[in-house]
Amino acid sequence: MSYPLLEFKKEIIDEVKRVVEVSEELIEIEVPSEERGDFALPCYSLSPTLEKDPESIAEFIAGKIELNRGEFDQAGPYLNFKTDEHHLSRETIRGCLEKKEDFGELSPKEKKIMIEHTSANPNGPLHVGRARNPIIGDTLARIYEKIGYDVERQYYVNDIGRQMAILTWGRQNLDEEDLTPLQRDKEDYDLVRYYQKASQMLEEDEGLETEIRSLIRAMEEGDDEVFHSLKKNSETVLSGITRSLERLNIHFDSYQHESSFIVDGSVQEVIEMLSKLKETDKEEGALFFNLDDDKIFVTREDGTNLYPARDIAYHIWKAERADELIDILGEDHKNHGEFIKNALLSLDIDPIPEIVFYSFVSFEGEEMSTRKGTYVTLDEFMDTAEEKAREEILKRRDDLSEEVVGEIAEKVGISAVRYNVIRVQPRKPIDFRWDEALNFQGDSAPFIQYSYARTHGILEKAEEGLELDGLNLEGLEDGEVRLLRKIAELPLVLLKTAENNAPHLMARYAYELAAEFNQFYRDYPVLDSDEKRKERLAIVKSFSYSMESVLDTLGMKKTKKM
Repeated sequence: MSYPLLEFKKEIIDEVKRVVEVSEELIEIEVPSEERGDFALPCYSLSPTLEKDPESIAEFIAGKIELNRGEFDQAGPYLNFKTDEHHLSRETIRGCLEKKEDFGELSPKEKKIMIEHTSANPNGPLHVGRARNPIIGDTLARIYEKIGYDVERQYYVNDIGRQMAILTWGRQNLDEEDLTPLQRDKEDYDLVRYYQKASQMLEEDEGLETEIRSLIRAMEEGDDEVFHSLKKNSETVLSGITRSLERLNIHFDSYQHESSFIVDGSVQEVIEMLSKLKETDKEEGALFFNLDDDKIFVTREDGTNLYPARDIAYHIWKAERADELIDILGEDHKNHGEFIKNALLSLDIDPIPEIVFYSFVSFEGEEMSTRKGTYVTLDEFMDTAEEKAREEILKRRDDLSEEVVGEIAEKVGISAVRYNVIRVQPRKPIDFRWDEALNFQGDSAPFIQYSYARTHGILEKAEEGLELDGLNLEGLEDGEVRLLRKIAELPLVLLKTAENNAPHLMARYAYELAAEFNQFYRDYPVLDSDEKRKERLAIVKSFSYSMESVLDTLGMKKTKKM
């Protein structure tokens, strides 16, 4: 099937290319304000190539362009386009009834993209300050799948770094009586106590640093016993981290271990490759990469490797296995991200990853630290989300069983966390507040989920099937067309979100779609409208399918009751 707005946009581009004979890259199609139409063509970008002023170009195109379905008008240097409303309405309903919850999906592209996200050091439970990484990464993975990519979600396991050496030292030298009480019966909560106590002891006794360095050296030199201990500890903590992320509806396709690149010799090969670059030099025997005015060291003075060298080996490995790469990194890793891109460019490696940087999350004004143990874990955060969602549901419903309330609270809590994180542009910081996340009236998950649940109440009461051929879509009301147009935007939003790696655009669309449906529901009776009952039920059904697709793309849970 085709999507009417996507099809209309392509028709505009093809016609402009035909009329003025320029490359598609120069044709910048915008989405104007609603009263101006569906699309706009500003002719400024065409001016240098055509050597005419933008208004003259717009006038010339207006005199030559031919559209099958739609109309246009010139406004100075702009051309505004509006598709045929009847065609838009009919094809949007047709698409929703055919594709159902897959509405918005595009044809397979035969392209593989590898999205690496989370990759938290496996030395303790995830804390909420880092929860933004997996939510951004998983949402982007879902978006790329929708537009036809073969997506691999990957977790890069730092199983041999300094933090793992500290954890392993703690496991080797501490007993239960040395540790703080276990906060949760879960493996990552157990092992983090060893890491925190060992970190505290290191601060108090600098002499222990020699033992930590000895572990790191033994690991890098291939000591089987040390290597086995580190790997076992990392796998144990990773198991707990994975279970926490599953609560957020986040899963991985593969795990790649940092240690594998030392074992197979890749890191040593990378060091040799880097040493031949004009961008590298040595300082007291340590190899470094010049990044502007900064020195990124890839080896120590004694020649042993550092994390940046291992990360380059990992990215070369990824580049051999995918057409496109995306890394999700915190803003505190900007320098490292720039090093990765510059080093790969110097080594002539392709593809170079697109890096999505994000700012951190504070919890109602509080910041968190893993090393000192003053943090809110993701599990605790999710427990609170479900409990607060339960409280909000009980304020509104006293007719539901405890079991049903629990099921709804779990779905609303998970969705509230995901949505409230993803709706903010990644580079902007988030101060997470429950009154915003669980607001049933505003830009929130419950508001969006409620709009979906409302459709099921309507459709269950209707108890009738829908056939496109029996619908009269002539003379639809303005609000009905507005809702169908908003539904029709879904594939365009998916493409724009992926093009910019900006998942907050998807969240904004979800809210706008829900708001448009709620306005439609207020303005137009559905079940009590005898003359337009079938048509309005078809619109409700179309919205329900499109919203189901949107919820899935955002990793939010669907609920038929609220």
